[in-house]
Amino acid sequence: MNSSLPRLAIVGGGFTGATFAVQAARRSPIALDIVIIEPNAELGRGLPYRGSDPDHRVNGPIATHSIDPLDTSHVQRWLEKTHLLTQDPGAHCSFGTFLRRGDYGRYLHEAVQEFASRNESGSTIRHQRSRVDQIHLTANQVALKLQTGESLLADSVVLAFGNPAARVPPMLQDLTEHPSVISSPLAGDGLQALCQRLTPGSQVAVMGTSLTAADVISTLLRQSSGVRITAFSRRGLVPHRQRPPDAKAQQNLPQTWLVDRINGQVPSYLDPGYGSAWTVRHLCAAMRQRIKSLTSQGMPWQQGFDEARDVVWQFWPLLGHAEKQRFFRRLRVWYDVARFRLPPQTAESLDKAVAAGRLSFCARSLVNVKALNNGRLELQFQRQGQSIEQEFDALINCTGFDLGGDIDPLTLAGRMVKSGLLVRDQSGVGFRVDQNCRVMGFSGQSSPRIRLVGPATAGVFGDSLGAMFIAVQAHRMLPSLFDDLGLMPYF
Repeated sequence: MNSSLPRLAIVGGGFTGATFAVQAARRSPIALDIVIIEPNAELGRGLPYRGSDPDHRVNGPIATHSIDPLDTSHVQRWLEKTHLLTQDPGAHCSFGTFLRRGDYGRYLHEAVQEFASRNESGSTIRHQRSRVDQIHLTANQVALKLQTGESLLADSVVLAFGNPAARVPPMLQDLTEHPSVISSPLAGDGLQALCQRLTPGSQVAVMGTSLTAADVISTLLRQSSGVRITAFSRRGLVPHRQRPPDAKAQQNLPQTWLVDRINGQVPSYLDPGYGSAWTVRHLCAAMRQRIKSLTSQGMPWQQGFDEARDVVWQFWPLLGHAEKQRFFRRLRVWYDVARFRLPPQTAESLDKAVAAGRLSFCARSLVNVKALNNGRLELQFQRQGQSIEQEFDALINCTGFDLGGDIDPLTLAGRMVKSGLLVRDQSGVGFRVDQNCRVMGFSGQSSPRIRLVGPATAGVFGDSLGAMFIAVQAHRMLPSLFDDLGLMPYF
């Protein structure tokens, strides 16, 4: 390590931290000392990509999931080098290639290793296995206190928090240790242990109907023969399916096509017009009209949705705080089922289970859970003013992440909020940053040495949750980071 190199510290080594490190190393005009502070043994292994369940697949095709958005064929080259698809022939279908989540985590880890050994700027990328307890600004640097007791000085810090911990509903708080309640199915081996205990005819309740629920249901269907699954949520909405790829549109695409698409122009039909305020109501009406026009021509509805989704980061900041809060409170669930779509393989598995009578989806609100003496659970539901009670052999919580939930004061984010370095965004989701992802603390001023990227910026940019959006967000703000470090522009 050359201590004279400008040091970039990245806090968090999931997808967000991995893509940022690789892009910084490939685009920097000079060599950097890049340190990724992550407690897990492998980088890229955030919660979605940490497991090894063969039924859990990334919900987007590989072309949109490169670690570097300016090199969209990188995943394909890695697949050819590792011959991974010979071990997973089910990954490819007519819609594209959808990797198992565990395999994608392996790709991210090996991609960081690849560019750590050799990159265009000659930067070093090293992994420090620890957590950051505290961050303080000094006169010219940022001081990080690690959990190990060590201190680290950096010229710039990128907070790559990723998604928050899974939400545990209040009625499950006292039952997290119950053997028939799995409160965090993607963490630990609780789901696998439950599958081994279930017998044909067992009744399993899945709380939530999103992508996490779809993954869990796929595992139950394969590993627990004859179980009956009831998946419920307040509205009973199930993620939509992926649209078939447009083969003609995908021909002769440049390596930059993903960045070009997300940084493209906002469709004119979304603009309310000169002097008119941007509102959620107008955006919804404009999108519905656009989708109606496309489907009347025999085109997929997803095309109209995706036109707006891809550039949402550009028009979302034009909404007022009250409009953003209205969206998160009333419309986000409808947006999410269209936005986060099922991989074709998972969709097919669920459809077969519904047709066979092994799986049902319903709209219900869970009011209470009671542990019975026989080891079963009694669930009390509320639906249209009526109370329904039903017994189950197991309950699995798949309510997902809560970006707008309370901030744990014992986490780094909580400590930074207490010190005034971080402030919640006015939308109620994530934290305040400027257009180049510099954090805006209690003083209201941007910090040129601390940036926040990824899901924790969703309140500011609307949709910074998927891999391709996070990767392009990192790409967009690299020039300002280099500028703040006093480096010449790389463009």
